[in-house]
Amino acid sequence: MMMTHRPAGQTVNILSLAALTVLPASPLEQIDAAHAAGFDAVGLRLQPVLPADVDVMGNPTLLRDIERRLAATGLKVLDVEVFRVGPRTDIGSMLPAMEFAVGLGAKYMLCTSVLVAEHFAAEEPRTVDKFAELCEAGARLGIKPMLEFMIYRSIGTLDDALRMVGLVQRPNLGICVDALHLSRSGGTPDSLRKVDPSLLCYAQICDAPAALPPASQIPVEALTQRLDPGEGSLPLLDLLDALPPGIPLSLEVPASHCAHLSTLQRAHAVARCTRKLLQLMRA
Repeated sequence: MMMTHRPAGQTVNILSLAALTVLPASPLEQIDAAHAAGFDAVGLRLQPVLPADVDVMGNPTLLRDIERRLAATGLKVLDVEVFRVGPRTDIGSMLPAMEFAVGLGAKYMLCTSVLVAEHFAAEEPRTVDKFAELCEAGARLGIKPMLEFMIYRSIGTLDDALRMVGLVQRPNLGICVDALHLSRSGGTPDSLRKVDPSLLCYAQICDAPAALPPASQIPVEALTQRLDPGEGSLPLLDLLDALPPGIPLSLEVPASHCAHLSTLQRAHAVARCTRKLLQLMRA
């Protein structure tokens, strides 16, 4: 499908530096690098999911330092992560991170489902209940859960995410589209045009080769082998055109081939490539 560009200057996308782009950098290094590279916001990883992740919530000194560093730089917090939701998730254990995020001004919390190997169809009603409980807690606190689909998790496609939103039936459950996961799950920009725009509050952007890796390598690619926007073959201009105008963009670009770069250099590289892509979009 031929893309129709929006008029120049019509919208401005907030750019946020996602934690995964610069991990294992600390949240403070991430904030400093984002500020220096001209990002508008950051996405903070409060819930550790990888062995090298910092236990932010377990470090009161770090929590205070994050608050001070954000105040000093003027950066916003777009989202916090990662909240895994399954049939046995203790939603109450997530509340401290949610409360801290709200105190930072975060609007969204990024949620994923369990791995395919851990999923049993008979447990889906319990998962639905857990998402509903999370949405109710989010509504009380003022933070919106955003469901991210990944082909190697039980909610693997855009259709799966839309189905879960329909089952949960809570108005504050949204869907976060990741450019890589959309592509690797068989989705296209055109499929986004059929989605209620109110569900799409922000999106994660990166690039990748057009060729689909072997199934076993898709998680590896997602965690370590992405490309900066414009350096691969994903249909990013069409994707941006299909998303709501002015949608905030979280730059999630983990790239092991950039491990030799400093956190600041990495942030600058991602910002530069993204701005070049957006200039093409607005041309």
